[in-house]
Amino acid sequence: MTIEGSSEGKYAVVAKEIAKSFGGLRVLNDLSLQIPKGSTYCLLGPNGSGKTTFIRAIVGLIRLDGGELYVLDEPVANVSKVYSRIGYMTQQRALYPDLTLQENMEFYAGLYGIEGTKRSEKISELLDWVELMDHRNRLAGELSGGMYQRLSLACTLIHEPDLLLLDEPTVGIDPKLRKAFWEYFNLLNTRGVTILITTHLMDEAEQCKVVAYMREGSMEAVGSPEEIKRIAGLRPILRLWALDPEHAVSRLEASGFDVKLIGDNELQINLDAHNKIKDVLDLVRPIDLRLIEPSLGDAFLKLAEAQV
Repeated sequence: MTIEGSSEGKYAVVAKEIAKSFGGLRVLNDLSLQIPKGSTYCLLGPNGSGKTTFIRAIVGLIRLDGGELYVLDEPVANVSKVYSRIGYMTQQRALYPDLTLQENMEFYAGLYGIEGTKRSEKISELLDWVELMDHRNRLAGELSGGMYQRLSLACTLIHEPDLLLLDEPTVGIDPKLRKAFWEYFNLLNTRGVTILITTHLMDEAEQCKVVAYMREGSMEAVGSPEEIKRIAGLRPILRLWALDPEHAVSRLEASGFDVKLIGDNELQINLDAHNKIKDVLDLVRPIDLRLIEPSLGDAFLKLAEAQV
């Protein structure tokens, strides 16, 4: 099967002008994107931007009003053919509260035909990784929010999926375990697993290869975290202090730098790129200097305010 306009086998998910409305509310508005296989792809956007709806469309939980959607080289109408290669961790509670952690894991393993020694080994491996081995005989309904998230992720990974869909997976997780989650995500990524993740945590988005910013069901910006910052109009800023600030400003302006004097001897220089720092230092010998890096959070706010 060939996906028109893209290379077969190159993308895990391809969306072409997909649309979805609920009543009079347009949730996906001619959304187009391509998620490369083996990438970590982060969806950012304010609440109601369509992130969760898009993920639900990928697994066939909602019927689209229009457009084309392909998942693991299959049209979404045939997504059931690749269910065994997809792992989906929802925001909703999808586990059985009256079953123990062990029984929930066994249930999900059984859905994918994982039996015997392989099942036992995989369950132990995952429960150990999410630090729940000591609670394996506890009822899932008794778990705290963070522990529930950990079990949910373990169940999602039981069948070693090729495409992992994670809708805010680290909500309620403490920083130490969140770091462990991301170490494991990165390990899966090196093994060729494609990870699509939604998050409101900018430090998580910074770890993704591709960041896509959605608003009102449309794609506003796509690129690496650094590219998203540039799209938002953000640049690194070099602050330096000089003995003769006015002379320093004149030299820098003559060389085309965007510079302004703050206070008595502080200069603020907006850089086009990090390699421009050397050019600045060739022109000015500062008393002191400081580099201020723009954050992805700053870019998110700029894009949300439509200031680009």
